[in-house]
Amino acid sequence: MNKYLVFETKEQAEATIPLNRIKKIRLDNRLYCLARNIEGFRVFEKSCPHLGEDLSKGNLNPAGEIVCPWHSFRFSLFSGDESQKRCRSLNIYRTEWENGQLFVWV
Repeated sequence: MNKYLVFETKEQAEATIPLNRIKKIRLDNRLYCLARNIEGFRVFEKSCPHLGEDLSKGNLNPAGEIVCPWHSFRFSLFSGDESQKRCRSLNIYRTEWENGQLFVWV
């Protein structure tokens, strides 16, 4: 796994990713999704494990799940597990604040 700097400051992170939103980010020429909810920031694979839809087009529900826009499959923002075990789990990557900067390991 490699460590990548995502944001220089918490203010920059919060201005870029509004609460309860998902945006695409590029790390080392690959696209991922970055989400922010009340518990913080999480990075996960861009494509839904079910049929490959872009999860940045989905949303976050109040239960802390990523909801795919195609078939409403729901994935835990923390474990990546699909709510009804209909497909493989979503890859979730470790994020961590260090000295006021947000890093991700992918």
